[in-house]
Amino acid sequence: MSSLEKRLEAFRQLPLRAQLSLINSTASNEVLSQNQEYLQSLNRIHQECLNSATPKQKAAYEVFIKNAPD
Repeated sequence: MSSLEKRLEAFRQLPLRAQLSLINSTASNEVLSQNQEYLQSLNRIHQECLNSATPKQKAAYEVFIKNAPD
């Protein structure tokens, strides 16, 4: 398994809120944001995890989104 595959698998294991925070941090990083394929992979995995989340996980995520600073 490549380093990128390992990072993406580790990302998949994070809670939804941590995934979103990592996506936002990566997107705002001058160097990391240049790797669009990586960002797209993070977003795809995040969406997959969100789609398979339990109702309780989704509710906690929605509260996090509503209370997040703009």
